[in-house]
Amino acid sequence: MTTRRSSASDRTDEASDLLRNVVLFRGMPPQMLEELGRRLRPDRYRAHSDIFHEGDEGSTLYIILSGAVKIYIPSLDGREVVLAVHRKYDLLGEMSLLDDDPRSASATTIEDTEVVKLSRHDFLSVLDRHPEAQRAIIDVLVARLRATNQSIQDAYLLDVPGRLARRLLAIANEHGEPTEDGVDIGLRVSQQELANMIGASRVAVNKQLQQWRKQRIVDVNRQRVTIVNRSALEREYSLSP
Repeated sequence: MTTRRSSASDRTDEASDLLRNVVLFRGMPPQMLEELGRRLRPDRYRAHSDIFHEGDEGSTLYIILSGAVKIYIPSLDGREVVLAVHRKYDLLGEMSLLDDDPRSASATTIEDTEVVKLSRHDFLSVLDRHPEAQRAIIDVLVARLRATNQSIQDAYLLDVPGRLARRLLAIANEHGEPTEDGVDIGLRVSQQELANMIGASRVAVNKQLQQWRKQRIVDVNRQRVTIVNRSALEREYSLSP
């Protein structure tokens, strides 16, 4: 009996430590983290698997433990418009914690992905006992809104080189891995997926990457993109009209 209680306690401690790495839960009371940790449920998805679709019932929050997930909506011509790419400790479906509305976008894995899930019912039942944590939720939602607004501004104000440079720099800032040649952006994405992220055609993205490759600004190897000359790439963004 002691061993079983100890094992359960260890799992709760691990879950609490996990939640402390997530922006939404950072700074929340330890007791609240323990209560939430007991309610987390693990799940796994293979690469290119759908987690949820736009219009689905939104009753679950997902926290990524490993892998990568793209959030997207369809454009008027049927193409994907990628709103964001999330990785370890990022959230999926946080809006579902606050309302009963359907999902506003779809989520699909880019790589094999592990998550833990938290239901809206479980979250609200814990939040009712810890109302002081509501400010953290507001902060996260405001940050997401700012990021969405920035993407909209980029789409209207920047040309393809500017949008592509900004997106590569943003991905590298968040997920980049230093290499001998520069900084690997840390995300395995196809040129079509990059095109979907910036609202451009695959042909335009390929043309720009090949030009930068000749200029030794980036290196492209299959689904790997390495930033070789960061300052030159930053100039591409700053010089964009």
